[in-house]
Amino acid sequence: MSAVFPADPRIGEILDIVAQETEVARAALLPDATLDGLGIPSLDLTHALFAIETHFDVEIPVVADQQGAEFITVGALVAHILATLDRAAAASPAFPPDLPAQTPPT
Repeated sequence: MSAVFPADPRIGEILDIVAQETEVARAALLPDATLDGLGIPSLDLTHALFAIETHFDVEIPVVADQQGAEFITVGALVAHILATLDRAAAASPAFPPDLPAQTPPT
C-alpha cells in the first residue's frame, strides 16, 4: 500500500505544479514514488522547481554537491519544499515592510 501525504493545502498546489511541469499524472505523484520510476528527467524537475518558486515567491535551495540527488522520491521533494516554505514564513515580518505605519486618530 502506498503512503499518502498529510492534509496540507500547499501539498496539493506543489503536486499540481509538478504534474503540470513534468507531464506526469497527478495521481501517480505519491510520497514513495521515485522520480526515476516516474520517468521525470532532471530538466523537467528543474522547470517544476522554478514554477514552484514563482508560485510561492520563495527560493528553494538545493544541495549543490548532490546535484538534485536529495530528491529521490516525491515525498522527499515535497518535504524539502514544505521546509523551505516554513522557514520563509518564519523569517518574514508580520507586516510587509513597504506599508506605512498607521497612526491612531487624534
